[in-house]
Amino acid sequence: MDIQDTNKSEYQEQGPKKGIVIIVITILLGTNGLLLWQFFEKKNSLDLANEKVVTTTAERDALQAQLDQVNAEFEKVKSENLGLQTELSQKDEEIKAKVAEVQRLISLGGPAQIARAKAELAKLKEMNQVFIAQIDSTNAVNARLQQENASLTDNLNQARSQNENLSAENTRLSTKVAAGSILKVQNPVTQGLRYKSNGKVILTNKAKQVQQIRTTFVIAENHVIDHGSINLYLRVLAPGGSVMSSLDDTFLSDGKPMKYTVVQSVDYTNSDTPVTIMWAKGTQFVPGTYNIEIYHNGVLIGRSRIDLK
Repeated sequence: MDIQDTNKSEYQEQGPKKGIVIIVITILLGTNGLLLWQFFEKKNSLDLANEKVVTTTAERDALQAQLDQVNAEFEKVKSENLGLQTELSQKDEEIKAKVAEVQRLISLGGPAQIARAKAELAKLKEMNQVFIAQIDSTNAVNARLQQENASLTDNLNQARSQNENLSAENTRLSTKVAAGSILKVQNPVTQGLRYKSNGKVILTNKAKQVQQIRTTFVIAENHVIDHGSINLYLRVLAPGGSVMSSLDDTFLSDGKPMKYTVVQSVDYTNSDTPVTIMWAKGTQFVPGTYNIEIYHNGVLIGRSRIDLK
């Protein structure tokens, strides 16, 4: 076989091999293209996942910051309004429960949880704002009530002061009237009398001669008490200090009964009124000093004395 035939034979054998190679290369190129496409698809998916993770983390951090701020605002309101224990205790439990729920959702960190956390946080903010508004309104009402109470207290104090002044004035006037209603006795004099057979009256200070004692005085002018009949009580005290009387009748002085010697009714016309009161012992007087006391309405208004020998 010559060289030309040999080359021809080799060429004919290489034909099928080239076809196989081309097919293999084509398959490899297709496979590489598919792998390359899958690589870029996965890379895009990974990039999107990373972006979502970054976005979710940022949202979670932002939500956490907002939650901390809302919670801090509520705690500040509580610390500034310790006097409103009832309102605070009722709202405290409700807001704390909502804070715990939002915190749980943020901690889970999934997209669905973050979305729910956003919604719950919005509700929490609204609750907090309503609560702060209620506290402000309550404080405003309390401030107004305190102002009104202070005003009422001032008015009450003024009224009390006026009443005290009026009471003091009434007391002063009552004291003045009471003092003015006491009669005053002027020039009280007590003398011993002896009667002669001819009816002539002789003054004496000899005990064995005295038949009657006479006390004279003048009731001073007084326009405070009512005019009309008044009773004057005379107490004659023996040298030993006992009240001389044949009666058991008494009058009241400072709420206590006092025995008297004689009582006399006098028509008083609010002007100077002379009075004479006579008393006879019935038996012989003994020597010594006899003290005479004059009373009106239970008050001692005059004194006199007589020394008998």
